[in-house]
Amino acid sequence: MRLTDIALQNLRRRKMRSALLVLSVIIGVASIIFLYTTTQAMKVDVANKLDQFGSNILILPDTGEAMTFGGITVEAPTQINQLDMSLIPLMKTIKNKETLATIAPKLLVDTKIKGQEILLLGVNFPQELHLKKWWKLDGLAKNQIPTANEVILGSDAARSLGLSPKQTITIKGQDFKVAGVIQPTGSTENDQAVFIDLAVLQKLSNRPNAISLIEAAAFCYTCPIDEVTKQLTAILPGTKITALRSTLESRNDTINRFNLFARIVSLILFLASSLVITMTMKSSVEERTREIGILRAIGFRKRHIIQIVLTEAGILSVLGGLLGYLLGMGAAVSFGSVLVKAQVQIPWQSNLLVYALSASFLIGLLASLHPAWKAAKLDPTESLRYI
Repeated sequence: MRLTDIALQNLRRRKMRSALLVLSVIIGVASIIFLYTTTQAMKVDVANKLDQFGSNILILPDTGEAMTFGGITVEAPTQINQLDMSLIPLMKTIKNKETLATIAPKLLVDTKIKGQEILLLGVNFPQELHLKKWWKLDGLAKNQIPTANEVILGSDAARSLGLSPKQTITIKGQDFKVAGVIQPTGSTENDQAVFIDLAVLQKLSNRPNAISLIEAAAFCYTCPIDEVTKQLTAILPGTKITALRSTLESRNDTINRFNLFARIVSLILFLASSLVITMTMKSSVEERTREIGILRAIGFRKRHIIQIVLTEAGILSVLGGLLGYLLGMGAAVSFGSVLVKAQVQIPWQSNLLVYALSASFLIGLLASLHPAWKAAKLDPTESLRYI
């Protein structure tokens, strides 16, 4: 009789104990699979939201003059050294072009309105509103885009000019309708500016195709933004490209926390499953003292006993790993995104089946080594006393 046949017979005779061992592996593997897949979905969802919630790359002229924009010190554009719209198509040719979720060019122009110095910000309204998702606008409906003859006022600018939505403002001799007013943001660049269509401002200021800077949101969960910055620098001569470190560090810190949480819980589940298998196999060996003694007495060697015990553990562990994968993956696909409230759908990941089977088999063998070695060391003479 082959050793594998002996192991299978032992499992059939001890169905309840075998079922409990398989159940412990199923719970461990299913929990780890579910935790891993849902955590990955949460990481992707959080990274996506952080990457798209505002700009994380600034492109400016390389002039050497300092100014503050977006809360950081940057180099100021001048009329002598400025950017132009031809850079936008170039940006879309980089290797990681698909990561540039939003490209928002801007033209900064100082002017006087009602005797007050006002900053005009020429923007592409669809891109700007996509970039500034945190803006709360009075007078502008959700998803409404201002037209070329409309402007948006920052809260401070609207207050100092005494204007509200639907009223008219005159800029460089041309009348515009106030489409909306931005509620206070705490940012000078937003609160004190007047936002106007970029092409219109270029025409009014007699600066065709000119832009002062470009804000970009790099959707870059799977690639380093530093690499995107290098690619942009290589194709945009005469510019200074800055990655906003606060955004990157916030995103990376959040993702690292998810990773740490998943690893700690997975380690706990791994140890718990190993302990259950060890105790189950130890108890099984103790119950089979007489049986092992007979096997040793009729000529079975120590390695045969070890092989029988490890075969039993391996079969049950692989079965538990397979069922655990199906249970964990099925639960993640069906309920994972809903439970963690992520907008990322969790697909079936067949590659995890290999990892689940390999890990469960390894856990079963490692956890059974001590009971198997203990069984092999049983003295046949002492064991036969139980006959």
